[in-house]
Amino acid sequence: MERKKINIGIIGIGYLGKFHLEKFINNKHCNDIYAVDNNIETLKSLKIADIVKIKDYKRIINDIDAVSIVTPTKLHYKIAKYFLTNKKHVLIEKPMTERVSEAKKLIDIAKKNQLILQVGHLERFNPVMKKLQTEIKKPVFIEVHRLSKFNIRSTDVNVIFDLMIHDIDIVSTLVNKKIKSIVAFGKKIITNSIDIANVRIEFHGGTIANLTASRISQKNERKIRIFEQERYHSVDFMNSVINSYTRNISNKKKLFNYKKYTYKKADSLKNEIENFIMSCLKKEKPLVDGNQGLTAVEVATIISKQL
Repeated sequence: MERKKINIGIIGIGYLGKFHLEKFINNKHCNDIYAVDNNIETLKSLKIADIVKIKDYKRIINDIDAVSIVTPTKLHYKIAKYFLTNKKHVLIEKPMTERVSEAKKLIDIAKKNQLILQVGHLERFNPVMKKLQTEIKKPVFIEVHRLSKFNIRSTDVNVIFDLMIHDIDIVSTLVNKKIKSIVAFGKKIITNSIDIANVRIEFHGGTIANLTASRISQKNERKIRIFEQERYHSVDFMNSVINSYTRNISNKKKLFNYKKYTYKKADSLKNEIENFIMSCLKKEKPLVDGNQGLTAVEVATIISKQL
């Protein structure tokens, strides 16, 4: 008999974990929901009916079908390995793991046990990304800027694993070629790890991507400019807008034809969680699986070692 609902555990009820909890509660395909956090005061602060609050994640192993792991990155591997080994589906926030070897081990366990292993790269659920994947054919140059106001809760990793990893995933997906070389520059400004960085990635086939990430900006910005032969796309991920310019060969007075694509801002986290649940129910496939999460960690690791 085909299952229509799952029991879910949310591991880590911090800032982002509370949003995960909200989305799972409001999803019609969820049955029993377990909120797990080792801070008892955090659990007490949850004024939500019909959920089970537990301090130790191992206590829910016989009650759930899947988990969403929203803990600090250093705990991702240990917790994900426990649930995958015990044959539970896993959604794990980005970055997937601290180390490449850990990501590979999780993929192997998930494959062996025929489980869903999905990684939380939210930008892939931005409506502009779907358009770009159908529109972009042969990019020659990509310029990326991801700026963020300083937030103390994100400083358990450097700016590469914190912010730039989103754009590593986006660029890798759009180019879809192996990397030929990477040159990276970065500096510590406020924290004990790299806070601002610029990275130049050259792909086989000739595409160049220039990525800049800063978590000490006075504004939030997520923009990508993509250049193809006789075409240029300016993309604002925050506002879900694409401005496209195509060379006009029929009118010498008008160099470019211009078209603007504006999308209704989507609830990317809601869509990501829906995709995960439906994948657990064997009705969809993860938009970002373990292998894609691994690729982002591999590139972020190479960059971090250079820095």
